[in-house]
Amino acid sequence: MAKVLGVTGGIGSGKSYVCRVFKSLGCQVYDSDSRTKELYEEKPEILSGLVKILGKGILKKGKLDKKAMAAIIFGDRNLLEKVKEFVYPFVMEDFRLWKRWKRGTVIFESAVILENEYVRSFMDKTLVVTAPMEERIIRVMRRDGSSEEDIRARLNSQVSDKERIRLADFKLESVQGKDIETQVRQILEKMN
Repeated sequence: MAKVLGVTGGIGSGKSYVCRVFKSLGCQVYDSDSRTKELYEEKPEILSGLVKILGKGILKKGKLDKKAMAAIIFGDRNLLEKVKEFVYPFVMEDFRLWKRWKRGTVIFESAVILENEYVRSFMDKTLVVTAPMEERIIRVMRRDGSSEEDIRARLNSQVSDKERIRLADFKLESVQGKDIETQVRQILEKMN
């Protein structure tokens, strides 16, 4: 049976890059954000549940309008929590099925592992990826074309790195010039 390493970090921390390094070293990676978007399309019961929670304003030609949904939930912490509580069981069941025949260490990538006890219960160990705030802002501006103000607002709505580090088993600093692969190999050794 596979061991599960949950890889998390705030926006722009470099967690996706770190997961690509894990993959290059032979680990299989479950990208929960991408998979969740696919599940919205694959499972009509998710879409109908989201409409019950958020209203028909999240639909565009019968399909989920992710931008409209984001605009609603990121402005209302209560609704965001309701959506998470509704969607996570679908995602975690999908993950459970995905990993059932895997061996070695598998990676579960998600921004919300540590702050959600249900999701965290599926992990054997957790890794938080960190990076200096200014570097994170630059990364996200390049990646998304977002304004610095928008990025800072998103960063301020997330759990702090200090809190994530307190809750995680491992920490990896994703800074330009640091040897990420060596850090990843050391973590994998500790997983075995």
